[in-house]
Amino acid sequence: MKRVGFKTLGFLLVLVLLSGMVVTINAAPKRVKLGYVTATITATSQAREAKVVEEWCKKNNWDLTIKNANGSWSEYTNAIETFIQSKVDVIVVSNADLPSIKPAITAANKAKIPIIAVDSGWAPGVLVNITANNFVMGAKISCYMMDRLGGKGNIVAVKFRQHFGCRQRGLELDTVLSEYPEIKLLDEHEMPPSGFVEDTQATIETWLTRYGDDIDAVFCVFDDLSSTAALAIEAEGYTKDDIFVVGIDGTEQAYDLIRRGSPFVATIAQPFEEYAKKAMEITKKIVVQGMDPLKVTGGVPVIYLDAPLITEANVPAPGKTPFD
Repeated sequence: MKRVGFKTLGFLLVLVLLSGMVVTINAAPKRVKLGYVTATITATSQAREAKVVEEWCKKNNWDLTIKNANGSWSEYTNAIETFIQSKVDVIVVSNADLPSIKPAITAANKAKIPIIAVDSGWAPGVLVNITANNFVMGAKISCYMMDRLGGKGNIVAVKFRQHFGCRQRGLELDTVLSEYPEIKLLDEHEMPPSGFVEDTQATIETWLTRYGDDIDAVFCVFDDLSSTAALAIEAEGYTKDDIFVVGIDGTEQAYDLIRRGSPFVATIAQPFEEYAKKAMEITKKIVVQGMDPLKVTGGVPVIYLDAPLITEANVPAPGKTPFD
């Protein structure tokens, strides 16, 4: 057998090490470039979702650009167009009115950039939307309201038709009301896409002046409005036995108000953090791992997560959530 010299052995060892280095370099995870746009980041729910996305991207060393549309669909569209120009790997849209941003969706599709929606409904061109079923949430809170009223009384409602989920919740209130002829909708108000807290406070104060003791309950399509309504009602000297308020989202402020016995008595807890986390998991699978998007989503356009009813009976302790 021919002997192999030390020089030859050394050369072979270097080749092996270099080969290993090449394998290691090629196996390095892809640095994802992600564009994230939300309708109004001052809304508690949207701030919670954005925080999860920021933390995920920081942990995984992804490049993230977050844009706030400030309640403007033209700004929303501009944000997506900017993402396309900067050649992001994926676009995540939060709380979007998809028909209002259709041209931007079409442009992203042409650029072959996948769009994942968080709490935004679904439209052609969007891979998947992650949310809770807003018809179900609207029905849950509306039925609770009717039950608490005992099937009789007068209510007022603050709605918002520019967001698919809020629109569906309002429609469910109307549907449930049709089964309760002795419950009257005294008035309803359409909130603006921005400045909604101040607008709701002014609306509630106007209603209290106009209707006063005739109001038995207030329906609001999300908790930032409900909390504002409850505080305005309390400031006028009313208790939950006089006028009660219901909402949807499950914010910490809502839980605080429910715990201390304010007029805010019930909400639906949405798993906002889980919406955002699911969007990031899907992004990782299709962009980093190269998996088939339809297999990742199960081939369905919407992924629904559960959202429980929260009342005085099961409100979580401070610092806790219903999902802990």
